[in-house]
Amino acid sequence: MRITPEQEFNNINNLANTKPRRSPLGAFIWYLSFFLVIPLFVHIANINKLKRLNIKVSEAESGIDVQLKKRRDTIIKLIESVQGGMKFEKEMLTNLTSMRTGVGIKDLGKNASMLDKVSKQVTMQLENYPEIKSTELVQELMKTTSSIEDDISASRRIYNSNTSIFNQALNTYPINAAAAQLGYKFKSLFEITDFERQDVKIEF
Repeated sequence: MRITPEQEFNNINNLANTKPRRSPLGAFIWYLSFFLVIPLFVHIANINKLKRLNIKVSEAESGIDVQLKKRRDTIIKLIESVQGGMKFEKEMLTNLTSMRTGVGIKDLGKNASMLDKVSKQVTMQLENYPEIKSTELVQELMKTTSSIEDDISASRRIYNSNTSIFNQALNTYPINAAAAQLGYKFKSLFEITDFERQDVKIEF
């Protein structure tokens, strides 16, 4: 039987001010999909967030590594430029030359401690040789070393900031569930203690 436009109009009017009917099963499936899909999207978002944070930490760590390598190369050039007029142990150059890169934040701290020790000793030695210290090449290398030290400090602050954000993320729920799935662990801050500075023994 065909429904005329007038009958359809009357049927719609009859539904006025009434609530729409819904199937209990359909409503259950609809709400269940929310409970299943929303946590999944949140978990995926957390995984992507942790991956981005981990990349930032790795980039910052690499930045420290690059600056330490530049500082090592500059100190080696400084020593080589003045060793004709000053006495240096071969062991020092051997240790500096063999300093590896990409060794992880713990060893980067040790490398930084060694470079601090050597840099201070070279500076102290140069104080006893004003005629060498006044040369243009030595002054330029010392200025470069000082500039690199500032860059290392900046790289260290960036690394520690990114690491702190990463560790805070790992310590919160539900991001820690994503971290467990990825196998991520808390990362160490880049620190140089007085003990580590004293632990490096390099003599002239």
